[in-house]
Amino acid sequence: MTDTSSNTALSPVLLSAFTTHRREATRPIAYRTDGFDEKFDDDVLFYDIFRRADGMVTLLGPPLFNLAQFIRPDSIRAMPSRQPCPFRVRRLDRQVQLIVNVPETCKALEISLDGASVEVEIRPGKAALFAGRRVLLTQSKNNELTWIRDWATFAQRFHGADAVLLYDNASDRYGTEEVEDELRRIDGIKAIQVLSWPFKFGPQGLDATRFWDSDFCQMGAWEHARWRFLADARSVQAGDVDELVLSQRGQSVFAAAENDRFGVVRYRGRWVVATDRTPPVNAGTLLRHRDYDTVMRERIARRFGLFPYDTMASAPKWTVVPKRCPPWAQWAVHRITGWLAAHRITREFSHRHFREIGSNWKYARLTRDSYDPELHEIDPVLVAHLRGEAGT
Repeated sequence: MTDTSSNTALSPVLLSAFTTHRREATRPIAYRTDGFDEKFDDDVLFYDIFRRADGMVTLLGPPLFNLAQFIRPDSIRAMPSRQPCPFRVRRLDRQVQLIVNVPETCKALEISLDGASVEVEIRPGKAALFAGRRVLLTQSKNNELTWIRDWATFAQRFHGADAVLLYDNASDRYGTEEVEDELRRIDGIKAIQVLSWPFKFGPQGLDATRFWDSDFCQMGAWEHARWRFLADARSVQAGDVDELVLSQRGQSVFAAAENDRFGVVRYRGRWVVATDRTPPVNAGTLLRHRDYDTVMRERIARRFGLFPYDTMASAPKWTVVPKRCPPWAQWAVHRITGWLAAHRITREFSHRHFREIGSNWKYARLTRDSYDPELHEIDPVLVAHLRGEAGT
């Protein structure tokens, strides 16, 4: 089942459509490096306006920053009556949500900002599309269609995924219909939504910990998915096309979340790398997940001299049962924040992050090294999965 109707389209609100105000970055000027101004989204006020499964209307977008001073109690009005609508503000990490009490019969809102206003259609919630499904959630830009199909096929075979929700972030090599056609080729995938999400990804942080303050796009997509599409899903695995989730004992990661006391599992990752052992990247030849078998060896260090961690690891990912996730928690890329249970790490699962599977839109990942047994090792768990020898 694929929903390609106009009801799944977005109702974005652009500042440039009705006002001269723009979002102003909060990062100190001295740290706005690497094309920061060009990458920064100063124009999108809200990504979408939609009705949630509980009947409330959500205006979801990047953080307001300097624009917050212009949001007044009468800034949102029901149309055509122009009656003010009460609302509350959720200020989240790199995101804001205005939760509005709007009559069910109301189909549009007027949004005012410092004397200027714009009228926007309220989009319907689409939770029914994924109700009861085990859903793969991802954001993708220009990934090879074969990679997308291989990624979803792997999750269907080893974990029982039966639905895909893909946010296409301004791909220019194909349209959303072509992605949907590729996914429809997979036996067992019953529900598909490929949504155009044509917003700036945003500037990255300076390193692993500093200035993660301006990459709004994917954070917005995850909470948008949660509240517009996935409220009634059986379970959701959030990850990327260049990541495959492996099980130590042949268990489904969806089943693990569903059987967990709190309804969530989180697992670390390992980088899958290319060396001189890996087939070469030749013109006309597309390397796929199955062509790789080498990972970075673990390098164990200790935080505070006590807690061991792998310095070569890829950041964790998670799978959750939406109905059991507290409403105040936030779906972020590597964790669900505001929910202590979601910070636990399991060793029953891990993901493999393929360095060469990707369009290199964010940074170049095609540098290869000579195989060094001090740095690299063959991953038997990955090989068993890719050869079809792992348990199901």
